[in-house]
Amino acid sequence: MRYHTAPRRLLGLGLTLVLMIMAGCLGDPSLTPASPKPKAALLETGTFMGNAACAECHSDIARSHGQSSHAQTLSLLSPRDLGARVPPLGKIAQSEFVLHETAGVFTVAAPALSDQKAPLDLAVGSGKTGVTYVAFLDDNKMAEFRMSYFPIKKSWYITPGQEKLVPGSLGKVHPVANGKKCMLCHAVAVPETGGKPEKRFFGVGCESCHGAGAAHVAAARSGKFDIGKMESLGKLSATRLNLLCGKCHGTRESVKEAHLPSDVSNRMQTYGLMESKCFQKSSDTLSCLTCHSPHENAKSATREPVFYERACLTCHSRQTPQQKPCPINPTAKCLSCHMPARKALAGSEIPMTMADHNIQIPKKN
Repeated sequence: MRYHTAPRRLLGLGLTLVLMIMAGCLGDPSLTPASPKPKAALLETGTFMGNAACAECHSDIARSHGQSSHAQTLSLLSPRDLGARVPPLGKIAQSEFVLHETAGVFTVAAPALSDQKAPLDLAVGSGKTGVTYVAFLDDNKMAEFRMSYFPIKKSWYITPGQEKLVPGSLGKVHPVANGKKCMLCHAVAVPETGGKPEKRFFGVGCESCHGAGAAHVAAARSGKFDIGKMESLGKLSATRLNLLCGKCHGTRESVKEAHLPSDVSNRMQTYGLMESKCFQKSSDTLSCLTCHSPHENAKSATREPVFYERACLTCHSRQTPQQKPCPINPTAKCLSCHMPARKALAGSEIPMTMADHNIQIPKKN
C-alpha cells in the first residue's frame, strides 16, 4: 500500500500537536472549500515500517519516545487505548450533546434537537492539553466533533473553529484532503485512498522525523550497515531542524498561508523562534533541540525553569556585544520576562496558555 507523509526534506518533530487540529489546522469550518486537492509539495510517497521495527535496534530510544505525548497523539477512541483519557459518557455539561458507547462503538447525538447520531472512532491529542474526536465517514469525508475534552481538567470545551456552528450541529464534516493534512501531524503516514491511518502508524513516530525506514531496516536486518543509511538529524543546521519541527508547529510560510496574525508566536512555536533575534543572531545554531529533547516530553517551564535558563545562559553569560548578560537579572527568571505565557487560542474559552517563542526584550513602560 502506498502512503502519504510530510516531505522528507523537512523531516518533522512536534511539541503540542493537538493544537494543530484544535486551532485551525482544518481552517475556518464555515469557509472550508469543497474537496480541495492536497498540495503535492506537502506530500510524498514512501515505504514505512512503524516504531516496532525501529525498536529492534534502538530499544532505549523507542521506549523513551513511546512514553511521550508525541507517541500518544493519535489513538483509537476506546477505553483500552485511552485508559484514563477516555471521555465520560452521558450528557456533556453546558451543551446539548450526549456521548454514547455501545459494544465499543462511540457515537454522539443532540437528542433534544435531532435524531441524528455521528460516529467517533479516533482521539486526536495525547491528553496533555485537549483531545478532539473524529471519524472518517468514507474515503471522501472526515467528521470532527464540535466538543473537545480536556482530561486533566475533566472539562469539555467547544472545538476551536466551531464556535459559530448553529445549535444542534454535531460538528463539521471536512473533505478528506483536509483531514489528511491534520492526520500528518498526528500519524507517521496516511493511505492514498481515504485518510484513516493504520494503527501501527498512530502518533508522531520515528519515521515522522527520520523518514521512511524500510530500506534502513532491511539493511540492518541483513547486517549490511553500509546501505540503507538514514540521515543523522544531529548533523543538521538549526534552520533545517527548525523547519523539521515547523511542519507541525508553524513556519512563517504556514502562518501566512493560514492567514494567521503575527502574534501567534506562542501557539506556532517554530515560527516564533525563527522570528526572534536570538535565532537570527545565533549563526544558525539555535534550534528547537537546544531546549527540547526529540524523544521525551518538553519539561515544564513552571516547574523546571532552571533547565531552560541554563540554555539561555550558554550564550547570555558571555561578555560580547552580541550576547550581553541581562541587566535586570543575569542568572534567573529569563522565561517570565523574555518568553511570557499568553493565551493560546484567541476567541476560545479554553483556559490554556503557551510561552511566546519570539524571544524579545520587554518594552519599558
